[in-house]
Amino acid sequence: MSNVFSIDYRSLPCGMGQIYDPTQTNKHQDPQTMILVTYDGSDGDPNNPHYGGQIHLKNIWEHPEQIDLLRQFLIDNQVCVIQDLEEGFNHPDISMNGIFDLEDWIKIIKSYC
Repeated sequence: MSNVFSIDYRSLPCGMGQIYDPTQTNKHQDPQTMILVTYDGSDGDPNNPHYGGQIHLKNIWEHPEQIDLLRQFLIDNQVCVIQDLEEGFNHPDISMNGIFDLEDWIKIIKSYC
């Protein structure tokens, strides 16, 4: 099973979201097992010491090339599934309850730039 990138646009300290292993039973209780993804302009702290790893990007909306860096980072961390409930609502044709294939989600995010 692959890791999941769970998008959380609004909750501190999440930034853009977290990468986690869905086989971990308490994935949201132990940030040391997660990777924090933040970007300039998001609410996440790029120096949050509580996560097991992190990546901080330039503002992806102002610097769309950062989306390709994010995509490669997700691939490097064995992420094939994106959980994005907001985009799932916007794209029910390619999402199952907010779950997207990585490449489908990347295309959606790029369409906003």
